[in-house]
Amino acid sequence: AQDCPQYDAQRHKGMGRKFYGRQDFNPTLIITQMVAMQAAFFASLGIASSAALMCIGGHVELGRIFRSAEYSGEDWIALCLATVVTAVVMVAVLVLVVERAKKCLDFVVTYHFFHFLTTWACGGLPLQGAWWACNVSAIVLATVVGEWCCIKAEQQEIPLGRRKEEAVDLQQV
Repeated sequence: AQDCPQYDAQRHKGMGRKFYGRQDFNPTLIITQMVAMQAAFFASLGIASSAALMCIGGHVELGRIFRSAEYSGEDWIALCLATVVTAVVMVAVLVLVVERAKKCLDFVVTYHFFHFLTTWACGGLPLQGAWWACNVSAIVLATVVGEWCCIKAEQQEIPLGRRKEEAVDLQQV
């Protein structure tokens, strides 16, 4: 390829960055982000499910979020509501931790995949349709809204040392 007259060595020098943009692949950062996302997900789901179950007078137990059979009982609506509330909370966490719209789907699916594995380990393979409906809905909600919020954050103007009045005047032109 170097004998080819159109070959531009400088252009192809950064081909390792093809999938990561200008940032280099940083496994430590990715693992740290994933641990933060997983911790936020389980904390949020635990708090939201406890609050929802308390509101309806249901039995509050942390283990209920790890047993899919709970989604077929009388309290399944409270657990589903907690899952949706958690998805909304996770949108804010995505914006703070992940910051990139193109990474939202990866992180959302990953923390839900670990939730699936934990649920499977604690209560067997999730076979209840309500469990799947609630979790797939939460994945779609967190991904779509998270990507939208991250895009909005990415598109914000970066101040370059101008005074605020000058920036306002330039926007009105």
